[in-house]
Amino acid sequence: MNVILSSDDNYARHLGVAIYSLLSNNTDVERIHIYVIDNQIENASVQKLRDIVIPFTNADIYFIPFAEYMSALHLNMVHPISLSSYARLFIAEMLPDNVDRVLYMDCDMCVMGSLSALWNWDLKGHCLGAIQDTIPTKTKADVGLLADQSYFNAGLLLIDLRKWRSMEVGKKCLDFIDSHNGLVKHHDQGVLNGVLKNQWERLSLRYNVMTIHYILSQPKIQSFYKDEAPYYDSVEIEDAIKSPIILHYTPSLTSRPWEKSCQHPMRCIYKEYLDQTPWKGYPLVDDNSPWYVRLINLRYRFLPIL
Repeated sequence: MNVILSSDDNYARHLGVAIYSLLSNNTDVERIHIYVIDNQIENASVQKLRDIVIPFTNADIYFIPFAEYMSALHLNMVHPISLSSYARLFIAEMLPDNVDRVLYMDCDMCVMGSLSALWNWDLKGHCLGAIQDTIPTKTKADVGLLADQSYFNAGLLLIDLRKWRSMEVGKKCLDFIDSHNGLVKHHDQGVLNGVLKNQWERLSLRYNVMTIHYILSQPKIQSFYKDEAPYYDSVEIEDAIKSPIILHYTPSLTSRPWEKSCQHPMRCIYKEYLDQTPWKGYPLVDDNSPWYVRLINLRYRFLPIL
């Protein structure tokens, strides 16, 4: 199993949680190769990440410097995000040619079960498998999608690298960014959706259960985002939140589990895994979201939703 994640030093401890949770729940996998796209992770953090992997005899870890790829990104971002997020666009160039399948994970995730079934998922000829996300029609239109077309969340991607390379997905993504003058709605996630519309396989929601699924019901999710694409039904969502395999701590109507104001019902899972890493006891931090985001979160926390 090949797994790739991307981080800067600010997210190194969350990356540590993701890696520990992955390895502790997949000890039956013969070999797990972990690739970390390194966007200036400090040496001390790198050593902590190596220390996490050492006890797991079925795993190894490699660090790939991101700096040499940055010059290919011609960005004009209004809302700055970590460039580490864009690193997934260069996966084919970063990994050895003999790696023909890889699982990309965001580092704000906790793995809670076996990924063997996911790793062996039939992509039915597509280069990518992902979990469908809900998104406003306007955002879809900005990347060339119709209102009834599905949009995927890029936090968890199962990639057939042979197909990805043959389709030149990386080059098409860079061309897409340039065609939008370096400013694409939803950043690299919007880029991937714009390039791969109707060319991806929908995976089970259990592999990327996002915060919104714990806060809103299925009808309210689609109503909230005004999304016209067919979505996971209520039974699928209920099954996913009861038995998640991967939790994705997206900032949807609440903050993250490492922040003081977090109200995520599964926030304790993050701390349980954190305490198994060299970052044990790391204190909660203040929510640094913009004031208007915190106001929206408070509105939906304390007032009736929709």
